[in-house]
Amino acid sequence: MLVTLMMLLGMAKLQFNDDYKSLFKTDREEYQELESFLNRFPADDQELVILFRADRILAEPTIFQLQEVVEKIEGTPAIESLFSIFSIPEPNSSIRRIDPLLSVESMEEDLEASLLAIGGHPMVRNKLLSEDGRLTIAVAILEEGYVGLDQISEIIERIHTITDQVGDGAGLEVFVTGNAAIRVALKSQSTRDQILLNSIGGLLAFSITLFLFRSFKLSLIITAGPLIGVIWTLGCMGFMGSKLNVINQMISPLVMVIGFTDAIHLMFAIQRRRIQGLSRVSASIAAIKDVGMACMLTSITTAIGFAVLILTDSTVIQELALHASIGVLLTFVAVVIFIPASAALLEDDVILNSSRLDIRLTDNRILNKVLIVIGENAVAVVSVGVVLTAFAVYQAQQLATDFKFRENLPQSHEVSEAMRLADRHLNGIQPLNIVIQANNGGVIESTQAVELITRVQVDLIEQFGLTNSISVVDLLRVLPGGSEDLSQQFSRLVYLPSKLVNRFYHEQSGEAVILVRLPDNGANMQLETITQLEESLLRLSEESDRFSLRLQGISLAAAKGSVDMIQDLLVSILSAVVIIFLVLSLFLKSIKLGLISFLPNILPLATVAALLVVNDQPLQYATIMVFTICLGIIVDDGIHMIVRYQKEFHKVRNTTIAVHRTLQAIAPVLLVTTLILLAGFVSMLTSSTEVIVRMGYLSCVALIMALLADLVLLPSLIVATSSKDRVEDCIEEQL
Repeated sequence: MLVTLMMLLGMAKLQFNDDYKSLFKTDREEYQELESFLNRFPADDQELVILFRADRILAEPTIFQLQEVVEKIEGTPAIESLFSIFSIPEPNSSIRRIDPLLSVESMEEDLEASLLAIGGHPMVRNKLLSEDGRLTIAVAILEEGYVGLDQISEIIERIHTITDQVGDGAGLEVFVTGNAAIRVALKSQSTRDQILLNSIGGLLAFSITLFLFRSFKLSLIITAGPLIGVIWTLGCMGFMGSKLNVINQMISPLVMVIGFTDAIHLMFAIQRRRIQGLSRVSASIAAIKDVGMACMLTSITTAIGFAVLILTDSTVIQELALHASIGVLLTFVAVVIFIPASAALLEDDVILNSSRLDIRLTDNRILNKVLIVIGENAVAVVSVGVVLTAFAVYQAQQLATDFKFRENLPQSHEVSEAMRLADRHLNGIQPLNIVIQANNGGVIESTQAVELITRVQVDLIEQFGLTNSISVVDLLRVLPGGSEDLSQQFSRLVYLPSKLVNRFYHEQSGEAVILVRLPDNGANMQLETITQLEESLLRLSEESDRFSLRLQGISLAAAKGSVDMIQDLLVSILSAVVIIFLVLSLFLKSIKLGLISFLPNILPLATVAALLVVNDQPLQYATIMVFTICLGIIVDDGIHMIVRYQKEFHKVRNTTIAVHRTLQAIAPVLLVTTLILLAGFVSMLTSSTEVIVRMGYLSCVALIMALLADLVLLPSLIVATSSKDRVEDCIEEQL
């Protein structure tokens, strides 16, 4: 209790890491360059992209309503600058007073001419206004102090309030996205899922345990043990100064499910010993001797499997590996102390009068029938298992990795809807930066630099179909009163909002940026575009001795880093399977049993991978977590089966009888734990996030396949690789 109270203090220190660029953090030079770039051009992480939708944006009264909305948003103290169709200056403006091309005065004077001019302006068409005229965007850059999620949420709410109040929101819809809004959406979804899914899953698990055992106290103890392990794990993370993110938030359900299986095994063992006549304390001690070693072995092997992930380049995966390993071991300690100690304090009738699933199974002779099928057809069952595994592994080889921002967000959230609209009408919203840097002898404020930037933007349209690029040259073009030589206009950029200028031009470092927005069509498709762009920029850099060109930004890191990270995770999980086999063989002092456990561990994972291929779904962060969590569960069940079989075989020296006794002791526990875990994963189907729903149903498939593998394939492997006994005689003798 004291340790748990202390860990609760650690949990209070735990915060959510809303900086999603940290998901792609590595020790590589590329990430250091990204952070350096964001220090010079911070708008990538400080912008809100506001989308306005109407039947006709450039029509009365919508345009007047939009102008009023934009003006009020621009006057919000938290927004330093707002770039919209109303920011385009009038060509005949004076130098010191820039009049907008589209304003209330100009529209009242000649509405048709004003709308025609703004609709055909090169800075507007396909950049700020969609081709069909139904969607326009405004880019808001936040003040320096407004970086907290609560502050950003208030700004977004203020934008909606302004839009609703102007004209009662008639005819004009608003959606807010951008990196700042994505951070808010990720945090809100993570909090919702943590509370809702854990609550639903925990309630279902407790209800099923209560239904099976018919004892409130017993069910409460079984549920509380793993929950204490979760508290210890999160508290430890808090004291270590770690933060939760969309990756390591999976640690909680992981340690919860592994702890649940150990708790059920321990409680069943205690129950058996109490029915045999042992006292409360003696039964608890005997139960630890019966299954404690198997529980410890499952925790050690699972922890080792996670520890392998520390070898990856990704900082966030390294932290996941460290905390998951620690969490699994802490949960084992919590469960192996709490469950027997609590059972020793219970009244005699609580355990003795509670329902026993294994007795009902034995009375119905279900296990006897299963054993006959296995014993008489062991070779056939194993052959089918090998064929299914081989087919699943073959299918799994076609599995591709991918990453989409939108799939990690609530589908009904305005950020997701805004990204869909931008992808459909404006070629996307994800920012990708082309950085032009002056080398020795080159300066950005030159005719050569302007010509190079112009050439790149033309190539973006002609070679890649990217019509939405914006650069410092576009800003120079809209400045009034300038000469035909745009390089002479740089000194006049001071008349534009500083944050807007700094988004495309950094005078101190001699760098300029061309901003391109890509659709959220997946990391693989983005990488194709990025690779072609890099090749084109490299050719231009080689042609110029004054300037170098490169790509930079969070979207670049996400596209490259996510695919590499997912592949590293997959390789690490496969390595973990091999390491678990070696550790298990060493502990059991039997390479044969280690090899026997290998196939049942592979089959469920390969089945999930094959199912992804059949459904044409890629491997993503959430789905790779399915492999991670289910590997722990599968190994846990398999180890309990093999350790129990080894004990029984040493007693009877007969393979079939030992398998029968093992199934009689372990099968009820596996059925109960699988049923409870299925309830937990079914709760994920209530999530509004696509990848969480996918994770839920894939986990259910993996659990069902793992149950079949452990109850049918694993015993068949043991029987098929051992001396033959007549099954009916063995069952007769056992009964």
